[in-house]
Amino acid sequence: MRKIAKLFGVAAVLLALTAPDAVQSAETTIKFPVEYNADVTPGLANQEFIKLIEERSNGEIKVEFFPGGALYKGLDALQAVLRGDAQMTTLVSVYWSAISPQLAIFDLPYAFPTHEAFYKATEDRAFLSKIFAEIEAKGGKVIGVLPYDYLLPGNTQRATIKPADFKGLKLRALGKTNAKTLEALGARPVPINITEVNGALEQGVIDGLNTPADAFISYKWEETVRHVTYAKYYFAFYPWAVNAKWWAGLSEAHRKLIQDTVTEVTVRHRERARQAAAEAMEKLKAAGVKLHEQTDEEQKAWMEAVAPVWREAEETYGKPIVDALRGASGTKM
Repeated sequence: MRKIAKLFGVAAVLLALTAPDAVQSAETTIKFPVEYNADVTPGLANQEFIKLIEERSNGEIKVEFFPGGALYKGLDALQAVLRGDAQMTTLVSVYWSAISPQLAIFDLPYAFPTHEAFYKATEDRAFLSKIFAEIEAKGGKVIGVLPYDYLLPGNTQRATIKPADFKGLKLRALGKTNAKTLEALGARPVPINITEVNGALEQGVIDGLNTPADAFISYKWEETVRHVTYAKYYFAFYPWAVNAKWWAGLSEAHRKLIQDTVTEVTVRHRERARQAAAEAMEKLKAAGVKLHEQTDEEQKAWMEAVAPVWREAEETYGKPIVDALRGASGTKM
């Protein structure tokens, strides 16, 4: 009996020594809600991440993915991550501005004149450290930047070539900065969630919206929106954010694996997003949508119209942080 008891004692000690790692491996689950459809390009990046992380962890890390606002929408998704009810999200940057107002400088019109300007800015660690400091002080942690593409203004009424063409149009706005931009162009901004756009278009609550080209196709908005302008005035991206407490509680191996995979996916996603936008624009044309590509002269007129939005941003957030954006992106605004 003493020998059996001794064996049980040894087994208990071995179990105690190995249990923490075993539990860590078995219980690393990521609840990952997003607001957009799974088939738009950010959703494809999310799915690539999920496939890679589950394969590379040999199933030790599991991801529960909730696209299309199935679990949380908008600010609810943000709050869920900060509370720890969800562990990860790629939520459009405008929502994060609710807890980090200075993040709204990314929404300034013509902040990123080219795709490369956006990539350059998001590779500037000193700049990003300043930008994301407030998010991390409030319980979140940004582990990557998922680029989308330029949001293109589209509407049911007419082509928007000159600022005067916006007069009277009711367009969905993404946050305060975008709303001020639309107002400066002459439109009437209407703040609604992406999940409400279909009904709003059908009922005439809005005449249109600004959204990436492939989103027009994914949500079938090309059936209603018949005029789209390719203008590089607003670049959309998603901070790849996690709950900071959950992140700190991961094993070092899992933390590194997730970080490395996110970095790999976000960089590779750049070309995917650009290709998807190009293909979507061809689909818009094929669907009979009148797609106008903004000329240099037209861009100059828009930039002059929205210049007051930049001056107001300097007053609100401080000229140093706005100048930091100018330096990081090379914008002429």
